[in-house]
Amino acid sequence: MTPLIQLFLFFLISLFFFLIPGLSLLKIGGIKKIKTEDLFISLTVGICLYSIISLILHYLGKPNLTIIYVISAFFFLIKKGIKLPKIKKDNKKISIFSAILIIGVVGQLLIIAPSGTKNKNGDLIFFSANGHDGTWHIALMNELQKEFPPQNPDYAGEKLKNYHFLSDLAPSDINHLFKISKIDLYFRFFPLLYSITLGLLAYFLGKTLSKSYWGGIGAMFFTYFAGSFGYIVTFIKNKTIGGESIFWSSQIQSLSGNPPQALALIIILSILLSIVKYFKKREIIWLIFIALLTTSLPLIKIYAWVPITGSLIILSLYTAVKEKNYNFTLLTLITILVSLALYSLSVSNPFKSKSFLILKPWWYIRTMVVEPSRLNLIDWELRRQTYLYEKNFLRVAQIEIQSFLIFLIGNLGTRILAFYWLIKERKKIISGPLNISLITISMISFAFPLIFIQKGVAGNTIQTLQYFLLILGIIAGVSLFQLIKDLKNKWIKILIPLIIITISVPTQIALICEFYSKPPLAKISKYEIEALEFIKNNTPKNSVIISPPFDPYSKFKNQATPDIWAWFDTSYISALSERKAFFADYEQMDIMGYDINTRKKVQEEIFKTSNQNIFKKLIKENSIDYIYLPKKLKENIELPYEILEKVFDNEETEIWTLKQ
Repeated sequence: MTPLIQLFLFFLISLFFFLIPGLSLLKIGGIKKIKTEDLFISLTVGICLYSIISLILHYLGKPNLTIIYVISAFFFLIKKGIKLPKIKKDNKKISIFSAILIIGVVGQLLIIAPSGTKNKNGDLIFFSANGHDGTWHIALMNELQKEFPPQNPDYAGEKLKNYHFLSDLAPSDINHLFKISKIDLYFRFFPLLYSITLGLLAYFLGKTLSKSYWGGIGAMFFTYFAGSFGYIVTFIKNKTIGGESIFWSSQIQSLSGNPPQALALIIILSILLSIVKYFKKREIIWLIFIALLTTSLPLIKIYAWVPITGSLIILSLYTAVKEKNYNFTLLTLITILVSLALYSLSVSNPFKSKSFLILKPWWYIRTMVVEPSRLNLIDWELRRQTYLYEKNFLRVAQIEIQSFLIFLIGNLGTRILAFYWLIKERKKIISGPLNISLITISMISFAFPLIFIQKGVAGNTIQTLQYFLLILGIIAGVSLFQLIKDLKNKWIKILIPLIIITISVPTQIALICEFYSKPPLAKISKYEIEALEFIKNNTPKNSVIISPPFDPYSKFKNQATPDIWAWFDTSYISALSERKAFFADYEQMDIMGYDINTRKKVQEEIFKTSNQNIFKKLIKENSIDYIYLPKKLKENIELPYEILEKVFDNEETEIWTLKQ
């Protein structure tokens, strides 16, 4: 199938697998009049519902029964009938809406879609971190098709643990059932679906909050285009425009490069809109939607579940005290219990999950200030330490407040405009379910990374700040509409939006320019693709592959576009061969709590020993079937070739196995 046909098929599948089941739930819940936003809330619910049902069926050993679920939802909806909402025709409004949506989606896709494509030489190329993250998720999709619970594709012989993989189930199933390329599903098709849904949900939430089309337009604009003020720092430093994450947090427009995070964003927006709808008419189906969406989060992004659950707890207390209504309290309790039960399926010991967090208040702010690649204000830190020694706490407080404000305003960028609405609505800010939810999600999302870092990769907890940026961006869109409405001078009404747009978009422009002004960061050569295809087509499915250990100081690393094995330790072998690696992607394995040192030692010993007996013992003890060897690494490798048989050879790669 051509990519265009695959894309058409993907959207057809999304209609039947996700949207129709979500709409069927609305019909079961007695919703008679479907509004436009209900379609996209239902789509998000459908993705989560399908993933949860698929998870259960995989555990029961009947994954193909998801087809029966999909067919049943379709015939139910056909039988009940559904009246789709009509779109009011206003050519001017539709043109503005469409322009922001299309440009926003294209801008997000430019960050991820070029990865996983082939260059003119036939090499598979990757930009940014996609060569690492993308290959890991594709390797996971392979394992999800083999057995349940899935094994770790990069730590052969061990079950997958301490990883939330729910977002990989739907793409894995679609690949299995319809043979749509995993690479296209991960790098292009799902990011396109998520990006469209993100912008539309942001529009509907902004419109709901402001009760205006223009508030929705503002919310969509800030969601797609507002970035940090990092470009100001890079311009002062070296007269360049960049620095998207110089204040630590990646911005919303770059999150298309992380599809699970993008899915978490649309889930959060769908929950907020469902909260509005429930409290408007008290229809139970919206409580069910909130429960389904929230319970899916721990297996997609646990850091998204934290602020959502916190906001549900606060909102349930509010309804219990003010309204003496305990439905929402019951929902919250059940949701938390079910969420934790689902989460326990992916962790080796759910009661020890706290070990992944390290209490380290102010770590991001401190490192933002002193890190040479960030602000590099070493003198600030030296002064702070001097003032501490002198017990001049007033000066210490001054430096800490300055650093905090830089962190806050720098990350927010023009989203700082949200405070206009927050101040203007201060008397109503803690009244009403939507306002309470927005404030509590924002506060928790902002506070969490200021308190905790993550074991293994300290910077992972900064992901939580992205939910803060999302909410503040939507409020900023509403604020802009409110500000323009409050202004009297018509020229200022025109000037203010132009200024906001001008100082918002440099981050997005710089991000795209940075991507395309440099060559790809890594490649898998056409010869390695050929070798990995050989393994895929000519070896047993339970085969274990070992490759040379990753060398961070490799002489091949400094090429314009290095081979992926020189660039970083990734899952590319397990991803493209559909076989398990003995040990790869040490960083991910460390985060998940595996014993990386023991495996690494065995891997190093296998490629350094010429002793036949030791080599054979290590290979057999660790159930290794094939040795994958890029030829460029042969000069640093010692193997007892006398007891090995070559099963594949091309210009760049050799594959060996023990002689029988």
